[in-house]
Amino acid sequence: MRFGIIGCGLVAQVMHIPYLAELSDAELHAFVDPAEDRAATLAERYNVPNVYRAHEELLADVGDELDAVVVLTPSHTHADVTVDTLDADIHTLVEKPLAATPEDADRMVEAAEASDATAMVAYMKRYDPSYERAQTVVDELDEIDLVTAYDVDPDHFRIVEEVYDLVPGSPPESVIEESGAKRQTDIEQAIGTDDETLVDAYDFQLEHVCHDVNALRGLFGDVESIDHVNVFADGRYATAHLTYEDGVECILETGDSDRKWFEEFVRVDSPEGMVTVDFSNPFIKNTPTELRIKEGTEELTDTVETPSYEEPFKRELEYFLDCTEGEAPVRTTFAEARDDLQVIVDLFRTYRGETPQTDD
Repeated sequence: MRFGIIGCGLVAQVMHIPYLAELSDAELHAFVDPAEDRAATLAERYNVPNVYRAHEELLADVGDELDAVVVLTPSHTHADVTVDTLDADIHTLVEKPLAATPEDADRMVEAAEASDATAMVAYMKRYDPSYERAQTVVDELDEIDLVTAYDVDPDHFRIVEEVYDLVPGSPPESVIEESGAKRQTDIEQAIGTDDETLVDAYDFQLEHVCHDVNALRGLFGDVESIDHVNVFADGRYATAHLTYEDGVECILETGDSDRKWFEEFVRVDSPEGMVTVDFSNPFIKNTPTELRIKEGTEELTDTVETPSYEEPFKRELEYFLDCTEGEAPVRTTFAEARDDLQVIVDLFRTYRGETPQTDD
């Protein structure tokens, strides 16, 4: 299956490109990046025959030769790219978050529904072996008292620079300015304000908390209500109280820091036990997520499971290939990701004292 990579930045270089190169059923056929020097260097490294600055050039030149694309551009550009690739009936895997605005997300869902191609969102945590095991354990609980989701990012780039040899790029200044202006406009439209602190906070949380929102959705279903939100520490941190299906109560804590360790977990407390999924740093390959299960009132059992050292990013790509061949249903759909985006928008709407769509 011939793949085009649209966007050759950090996650492309660290995860998607090298893992696709390992898969026998995948062939890297084209790289697209506005920093054409970066795309050309990577193309030489991976023996890829075609390089383009924009997805329109890709589709015009070799669109008929492509079976699939992985869209790794900034999230506010996802809609324009994926609508075109799906219109061309090219199987499309797009990185999370789906978009920056619900309106763009709606466009993408409509394109996915109209296309014969597979459309899937790259929520790699849903393909983590420990997370999949946790789904089974949580489903077997008779009662849930409380869910706690905690996710605070470190300075990822400082860590990444110590581990990987990334290829830098020099996109045209006009592209940078145009893209930045569009993102600013989209964010202001999404949250209904140009307040600088909230704009910056949404800009971060859009890319960050979408992981947690989707992981929680996979475990507990839809958000039924958002009962409280606070944004503080100059917009770097937020807390929220969410209610899921069947009345499951969740406390969400999410933030950004300069520290040098990654910490993200989902903890489920039941009357007689606890289940915790402790995610590893997503940019350090093959570091396993741990699943901890504690049970007992009179006697205690405390078990830590490490189901696999498999890399979720690679498992996600393998699953995408299965979907394109009709061997598996799409697990992380565009429609589901649109609902995730609406939850993030609603967190900010609730903080601003507006009625979130979740409660409509």
